[in-house]
Amino acid sequence: MKKILIKSLLIVFVANLITGCSLKSNDLIELKPKLNNLTKRANSAIKRRGIEVSKVNEYLATKNPILIESFKDYDLKIKYENKITIVLVCKDEKALYEDLSCDLKIDKDYTKEDKLCDFHIINPSCDK
Repeated sequence: MKKILIKSLLIVFVANLITGCSLKSNDLIELKPKLNNLTKRANSAIKRRGIEVSKVNEYLATKNPILIESFKDYDLKIKYENKITIVLVCKDEKALYEDLSCDLKIDKDYTKEDKLCDFHIINPSCDK
């Protein structure tokens, strides 16, 4: 009886471990389209509304709380350089994504790399 209980607990533990890992991966996949929307809104706040870069997170939290709620477990950094808005998403001091306001694709995916939470795109440009 004791062996069956231990085996059952081991199976449950492994299943939870696998499920937990896959949920993390799915969360990141679901974050990508929301990141495009966030970058677009941050860019609009800076260019159209004249919001200071240092206040964009606060502005978005007020005007788009549902969108910002999607990023509650992440650190967001916003930069404006060369007339381009750059949004950096980090977790646990590691960079995950860096997105430019030029297009609808995520410009840099660092999820498989070990990059510090810092902007890595130097001298951003929308020219291909």
